[in-house]
Amino acid sequence: MVTGKRLIDGFEVEISRGYNLEELKQQWQLIQQGQCLPFFLTWSWISCWLETYNPDLVVVSATYEDRVVAIGLFTCSTQVRHGFIRSRQYRLHQMGDTLLDQIWMEYNDFICVDKYRVPAVNACIQALQQTEDRWDEIILSMISTSRAEQIQKVIGGSHILLTNPCYSKDLEAIEGENPQYLATLNSNTRYQISRSIRLYEELHGEINYQLAQNVEEALALFHEAGKYHVLRWSDSGFNNKDFILFHENLIKNSIDNNAINLMKITSGDTTIAILYFHLVGRDVYFYLQGINYESNAKLKPGLVAHALATQYYLDKGMRKYDYMGGYSQYKCQLSNPVEDLVTLCIQKPLLKFGIENTSRKFKQWLAKVTGKAGV
Repeated sequence: MVTGKRLIDGFEVEISRGYNLEELKQQWQLIQQGQCLPFFLTWSWISCWLETYNPDLVVVSATYEDRVVAIGLFTCSTQVRHGFIRSRQYRLHQMGDTLLDQIWMEYNDFICVDKYRVPAVNACIQALQQTEDRWDEIILSMISTSRAEQIQKVIGGSHILLTNPCYSKDLEAIEGENPQYLATLNSNTRYQISRSIRLYEELHGEINYQLAQNVEEALALFHEAGKYHVLRWSDSGFNNKDFILFHENLIKNSIDNNAINLMKITSGDTTIAILYFHLVGRDVYFYLQGINYESNAKLKPGLVAHALATQYYLDKGMRKYDYMGGYSQYKCQLSNPVEDLVTLCIQKPLLKFGIENTSRKFKQWLAKVTGKAGV
């Protein structure tokens, strides 16, 4: 059901509650065609999200010269915070439920023909602001800093809720006839990796890796990774049946077209790690790992696994090895910081938000002042 159409800056923006899956697929894939998008904006990820959760959507699209050039899929949810602020939220490509969103959408945005990205997306958000009255806040989670800034220049009432540092290794910058990833790391990290490899071979045997070749192997590695993941993280997604179902569906739908790799690194018969990757073109996105930690602190299974995997993808001619959002020491050792991802919140000018924002700014000012005072 179409709830609103509006012409903004030359774009006809349509807002619909409900959608035809086949029509949405065709429009999405036409925009995706010829672009190297983050995996999270490909139809592989989005269709799995729709299949797994069957969300009640508000579809916002922009048409230019009879061609759909931008699409964003919003869900409606309600958040209560501080015990008294109740907010109806529209979330882009998220459900607004902690467990359902544990799959953690990154590099979020509207899917858009690149040359129209800034004006088309801004037009979509303006239309949503002007024609919809069922929301108090619009949440664009894990969008790049530069994109958030482009939106904020046009869209008022917005602020950054959360900032996540990101890390990536530029594989094209590694030069030479036989480029070696280890040579790009600092001496201490190289030493830790080389020592670990020697120790693994002494303790367990030769180090090897294998890639899942079919759905059955991929699912088996995914679940094996989960056994190690829950030992490391109390809030592991592998404790969440919805998280597991989503990735089972994603693996089943994507492994055959090489959009997903699961890699197992072993020393003899001993598992070192299992790494889970999303692939788009020549870009590798590291998503998740299951690490087998041993009592010997000199063994560095994560460093060894990523070093071997990075060299593998370097040899395959891939462009980048992307660790995505979230700080970890090993990411700092193995890659470089790149543009942050942020969560952008666009609010209606309501009194409750004015009180909340004033309180937040006061706390930030107070923390800054007391910090300078050495308190």
